[in-house]
Amino acid sequence: MMTMSAAVPQVHNGNDSDSDDSDIAFAYLDFGGVDFGEDGEEVKEESNPSKISDADKPTREEVAAANAAANAPAVVEQVANLDLNASESDATNNASDDLPTASTAQNNLGSQPDNSSLDSLTIVPDPNLVPSKADELLLDIEKERLLPHPLSGKQEPVDVAFGDDCSELNNVKSLFNLLENGQYADMLRSQIALDLFGTEIDGSDELSMVEQIKSKILAYFAAKATSESAIAKCQELELIGIASLNLFLQLNYCGPSMDRGIKPEEGEVAAHPLDGINPHGMFESLAKKENEKAPSTFVSPLPLSASTPIPEEDESAPEGDNVPSNQATETVIVPLKETNTTNYFHNAVLSELAADGEWPFQVCAAPYFLLLARSILSTLAEPTSPFRWWSSAKPSGNLVDALTGSNESSASMFAAGASHLSSTSHWSARAIVAHRRLISTRRDDDDGEACPTLWNEAERTFSRCINDFCDNETAFKDSERNAFVASAIMLEWGLAQHHFRKSGRGKASFNKALEYSKLEVEVTGADGVRTKYQTKMTAQYLVRAKPNVSEADGNDTDAKNKAHVEKQMIKHDDVSDDALLLEKIRFENADDNVHFNLSIRDQSILLALCLDVKNDNPMDGLTGMQMFAYLARVLNQHDDWMVYATGLLERAWLECERTHGRERAILQIQALADQHSNRLTLTQSTFKSVEEDSAPAQDRLRHLHGIVYPPRWDMLRDLAERYAKLGIVTSAAELFEEIELWDDVVEC
Repeated sequence: MMTMSAAVPQVHNGNDSDSDDSDIAFAYLDFGGVDFGEDGEEVKEESNPSKISDADKPTREEVAAANAAANAPAVVEQVANLDLNASESDATNNASDDLPTASTAQNNLGSQPDNSSLDSLTIVPDPNLVPSKADELLLDIEKERLLPHPLSGKQEPVDVAFGDDCSELNNVKSLFNLLENGQYADMLRSQIALDLFGTEIDGSDELSMVEQIKSKILAYFAAKATSESAIAKCQELELIGIASLNLFLQLNYCGPSMDRGIKPEEGEVAAHPLDGINPHGMFESLAKKENEKAPSTFVSPLPLSASTPIPEEDESAPEGDNVPSNQATETVIVPLKETNTTNYFHNAVLSELAADGEWPFQVCAAPYFLLLARSILSTLAEPTSPFRWWSSAKPSGNLVDALTGSNESSASMFAAGASHLSSTSHWSARAIVAHRRLISTRRDDDDGEACPTLWNEAERTFSRCINDFCDNETAFKDSERNAFVASAIMLEWGLAQHHFRKSGRGKASFNKALEYSKLEVEVTGADGVRTKYQTKMTAQYLVRAKPNVSEADGNDTDAKNKAHVEKQMIKHDDVSDDALLLEKIRFENADDNVHFNLSIRDQSILLALCLDVKNDNPMDGLTGMQMFAYLARVLNQHDDWMVYATGLLERAWLECERTHGRERAILQIQALADQHSNRLTLTQSTFKSVEEDSAPAQDRLRHLHGIVYPPRWDMLRDLAERYAKLGIVTSAAELFEEIELWDDVVEC
């Protein structure tokens, strides 16, 4: 029996001293305002009257007097010298994330508080906020629909869950409907999102983008929320944050893309699905900066479609005065590919997502949505420290500007409302993992010490999840639901350790998830054949898995969906008429050819155990055979689009090392890469295969966090490298060019 200590996050302090992106980081240093003089010596900058001096900053006594005068229930304090790299004992003992009291905040005050540092802002929640009857209904729905559920996607309709008696929750109900239908862009275009991020903030030049977003949240809450609606407003914010994260994952991981490439456009060109939300209006001036610098080159910050006609330039016009001939409004919208890595706004967002000197992967689609999700969800997950930063290089903003339109009472109410939500820490942890995966290190000498501040945040957040749902057997009334959520969170925590490349790569957490799920797994051997004409039985790896029967029965998928999922597979007969290999190993004992029906969560655990075999052993033939047994067990079922795709992809990687399976494997990887796009390709050559035979975004995203499916740029890089090894250099060069790996393009 494994103890929980093996799964509790441990803090690892360290710095990545040899970053591959040091030259990029140096290129983005801001030397504005520094005069190096004639001899190259730095001249000290004169005092800037626009900056707040230490004399003008409010003292601790002044803050306390203002609080008393306003009779506010909150205490907003500055905690000086806040150490984000907490000790291991702190991470364990504070896993419950107990909200600080007023006396605690007072004791943590430094002798000389720095009021210009937003990162040290601490808010004490209002203890008088008590959920109403409508709030209790909303909190129950949140736990039911936003946390892992064995019947995920099959619960009762949202309208039935809310009922007809809570008209004050109509905004939340509409957002839930959009979320479960996969309409994430519509959620970010809703009136709630526009009220939040539709206009620019005053004094934005002094704040980072993250600080602006978090300041907007507090200002919105101060303007819209009351004690009766505080929890509902926090729930609205959480749904907007989840929509932002899902949209980023849809564009960069599972698809389908939003390039409108299904059919030729007829008549007027329709607006792109991301128009007006990438970015929102609050960053409009930042998005236009590139056009101001180069007026003769029109490059839009919006990821538009290639199907939109490119505006023509008037060659007779003077240089610098060219404008699009089809410009109908003041807003210049110019088409370009979804990922514009030379765009000023794109790079500004990536600089905000950089962590501890590590630069995010340049070729990614719409990183603004990840930035938005991280800002919202981290604020809700840690409402007492809303401006906590995810990098050791913390920007410093102005407290007065940050809280413009807000006040201490509303900030206290916000902290209290957010603390009642159950799923914010879980979704924030998922966003942290997506953030880490965006930061591409991929170095042979990576020992897991990259992004230490981001890792500390992941530990802190997963610790709260483990304390709330794994160590707490009364989190749900149903014991089976308790076990299901605990196993799902432990599985995701193990995958987080894998992505951060920590010691063990999540092995202990995978075993703990297996224990919670009550899944019985046996790795053994049995006689069987692999080829069509083989007569002599040989020993084969076999994975027997027996699930919790009640969960397996509840996760049965209808035959139509299973047929669609199975169409992702490229079979041996599809590649060659004289293929020798069987699709499945045929075992001599008939009982070994019959398998129990596994839930999707159980299939994800088997994929994690397969990943653990890869992490623990050298990549040789024996390791490949053992991994193949796990994958064969998962591929016996066709219940979930992404789980099945992950099994196919990992099997294709193994088959690339075999002579008889290499051709099928390359075509399989190409098919999985193509299914991200809406366009017709070699492996999806009909409109029916694109429109009807593929899963919608919400189905693809439902179980994405419990598996290791690569981002699109990693899949294309892997496919290009395999093409290059086979001598297919032209296709390899095109793929390398698409993801802007210029060194590899030259080698091809």
